[in-house]
Amino acid sequence: MTKKIVHLVYSMGCGGLEKVIVNLINASADYDCEHIIVTLTPEYELIDLIEADIQVYCVDKKLGKDVLCHWRLFKLFKQIKPDVLNTYNFGTIEYQMIASLSGIKWLVHSDHGRGGDDAKGQNSRNNFVRRFMSGFIDEYIVVSKDLYRWVKDVIKIKSKSVRIIQNGVALENYTAQNKDATYYKFCTVGRLDPVKNQTLMINAYARALQKNEALKQTKLEIVGDGPIKAELASLIESHQLGSHIKLLGYRENIAEILSQANAFILSSNYEAMPMTILEAMASRVPVVTTDVGGIRHFISDQEVTFVPSSNVELLADSFINLYTNPHDFIDKIDKAYTLVSSQYSLAQMCKIYMQVYKVI
Repeated sequence: MTKKIVHLVYSMGCGGLEKVIVNLINASADYDCEHIIVTLTPEYELIDLIEADIQVYCVDKKLGKDVLCHWRLFKLFKQIKPDVLNTYNFGTIEYQMIASLSGIKWLVHSDHGRGGDDAKGQNSRNNFVRRFMSGFIDEYIVVSKDLYRWVKDVIKIKSKSVRIIQNGVALENYTAQNKDATYYKFCTVGRLDPVKNQTLMINAYARALQKNEALKQTKLEIVGDGPIKAELASLIESHQLGSHIKLLGYRENIAEILSQANAFILSSNYEAMPMTILEAMASRVPVVTTDVGGIRHFISDQEVTFVPSSNVELLADSFINLYTNPHDFIDKIDKAYTLVSSQYSLAQMCKIYMQVYKVI
């Protein structure tokens, strides 16, 4: 009997979490299940990447407290009659009780980060909500060891209901190389949001250009959209780097962009298990990342280069080293590709989720 699975997410806009949902749906084509997406807000950029013809609903949650949203979701759940509900991050966990009352028999929640909190996830009100709602949840999923310790030690969710399912990447989509010989290209991919800290990256790149004029033969491409786009554009202008730094906005062709990049940079204040690093590793692109959150729990100094968070000078030096000493990163590139191909496959991730959903 076909399992009907509802994915309840705040939006399907550009983001790593949303990309994981897309990949999961696309990878499960051979399993006996039907996926349905329900969003709280009408952002749908990544829906077009889903290969199957699926149903998509939006309950149009209003800003702030929208009590009627619970009623709209209750009626929708009664209409759809799913076998499984998967909520994602803090923005949707509060609807687990409504799902239970509507009669959904198997309830799953996935935390891909500490959305709604400070970087340390110590907001007592939000954590109380998580702890209370966990009483309705059959499977509580996190994507990193960092998050696992957080939900056990800080939120104090019972360990028997918590499991780690690490993100996976479709390796075959990221192996083509198409470098531009005219200039060296640094690249980053992510939502333009304070937690991603692209401000640090721009300032570090500007500093690198000051320290080494050879970098004038390079460019920095920032892929993504979000609330601080205007702020970043203003910062780029203040550095007079409009000819070197490009805000590319939302793009669907991430594999193609990575295939044309010479290096990948991540400057976040917090990450759990970023898909973008896996994609860069699969693309055989050297990775420099801030040493934050759960990143070091799935990769090490053997595969990537870590820099301290918020250290402009050391990140600037990494820009310079990537450009001036590319051969120093070959061993890391090879080890990163071996790691992602052996341990972080999309097929393995999908199989585990299908087991969680009781499809197999």
